[in-house]
Amino acid sequence: MKRPTIFDLVEYTGISRGTISRAFNNQPGINAKTREKVLKAARKIGYQPHNGARMMKLTRKGRWGLLLPHLRNPYYAELVESLNKEARLRRRTLLIGLSLGGEETQEILEQWCAGETDGLIIDQSYYRQNPELFDRLRERGVPMVFLHGTPIPNFDFMRYDLYESCIRNARNLGALGHLSIAYVAQSFAGCRQTSRFRAFMDYHQECGRTVPEELIAFGEDGHLGGIAAWQRLAALDQPPTAIVCGDDIIACGVLQAARLQGLQIPRDLSVTGVDNIAEAERLSLTTVRTDRDDTSRAIFDLLERRLADPALPVKTAIIPSSLILRDSVNAPRRGALPTRM
Repeated sequence: MKRPTIFDLVEYTGISRGTISRAFNNQPGINAKTREKVLKAARKIGYQPHNGARMMKLTRKGRWGLLLPHLRNPYYAELVESLNKEARLRRRTLLIGLSLGGEETQEILEQWCAGETDGLIIDQSYYRQNPELFDRLRERGVPMVFLHGTPIPNFDFMRYDLYESCIRNARNLGALGHLSIAYVAQSFAGCRQTSRFRAFMDYHQECGRTVPEELIAFGEDGHLGGIAAWQRLAALDQPPTAIVCGDDIIACGVLQAARLQGLQIPRDLSVTGVDNIAEAERLSLTTVRTDRDDTSRAIFDLLERRLADPALPVKTAIIPSSLILRDSVNAPRRGALPTRM
């Protein structure tokens, strides 16, 4: 049988995790009657508090483990630099692991959680691959913060508030006169549920227009994904006059492919991205900006909060965004794109 967890005890008693934790640790702020109720219920369902979280307080290593799928996207590399800077300010050490998933991921995390780190910073894509693994780590009291995408129940989370900036971006393109706008992004489970894509679709809905499926290109990530998407869009009988990209690195691929075909940006084609990586500034790419340093501070605050009191309710840190207008967008030029390229 599965070992009962504190969540089972919460459901059984209707008492909060914080109160249950204080009952087992005999802390002030809880009366004797409530404490006895908690202990009696725990005995009945067979729950025993795991000492892992308590021991971690006594054996802190001053190290956090950061697990990412790769560093090919400069966004990840810039985030690592910012996290490392924040770790040094807090007299911590950042351990970095790269894994695409599977057994390799489990081996890295089990090794880190065996005493090498105080907690984990993890891209949320790993949870989709193996939720049971992270549920087990949570039951052991391992502090974890997941990054990006949609918050995961029962886990601390950091996410970006991108919707308003992304819909402002689409509205700006519409105000410039673009009627044919394509969307290009990486394909993954849930790619149509992201705030970036929802903002794109909501803009067209508020304008009373539908987006032809041929103008939605989910495919490979990175530069190559942007190049492939543009080649597909450029082959349409009516190519778009503007392209909204899910991130800057894909936008850079679109820019490269369009320029190789002799187009001038933004005279012939407007392109936008998300992330505001260093390359976006160099290429004068209109993009949605999120602050890496604010992100790093929020992540470490969540980890240290969880390490100080494992019984606290889960929390989501929301990092705001802003639209940065640069020279990659302009009004569409009549005849900017031939009917077929």
